[in-house]
Amino acid sequence: MLDALSPARSLPITVGTAHLIIQGTLHTRLHRLTDVLNEPDAEHLVLFDATFMEVGSRRVIAGPSVAQIQLADLLFAHVEGPTESETEMRMPKQAVRTVLLAPPFTVEGQIHLPYEAELHMALDAFGGRFLAVTDARYWAYSVAESPNHADLLLLNHARTHVAIPAGVEWRREPHDSGPGASNPW
Repeated sequence: MLDALSPARSLPITVGTAHLIIQGTLHTRLHRLTDVLNEPDAEHLVLFDATFMEVGSRRVIAGPSVAQIQLADLLFAHVEGPTESETEMRMPKQAVRTVLLAPPFTVEGQIHLPYEAELHMALDAFGGRFLAVTDARYWAYSVAESPNHADLLLLNHARTHVAIPAGVEWRREPHDSGPGASNPW
């Protein structure tokens, strides 16, 4: 409700599907890209000045346009440049370095899991329509897509496999989850 009172802002955004990379500008009143993509009733994004490119070659297929992008087809999205974050986490979480597979893309980065007695329980509780990955690097070598970096990459959960390396250090409780803890997204 308070978001309706916020002024609209423009976010330069890159989205990826299995065959397309789309760059454009998203106009929203929401503060976080995570909130935009996890809106329960949203089925698409409308981008302004959108450019559609082939994955790998980055050959431009369609030039600057107003575009409707279907969220079900999206593999990932990220804003260009640094991301803003809220000052407090909604729930204490721990960062875990992992590999995520959203074919044809491979992503390395940190996911943020809730504290649970066991890692598999935290992974089972890891949810949301789009998953946040911080300090992310993504590529698709099979289609000649070179590595790219994003401070925050959001992956379509329904199209992503999560692989946490064996032997990762797991803590059952937060060390410091006080008011000063920051939210990575």
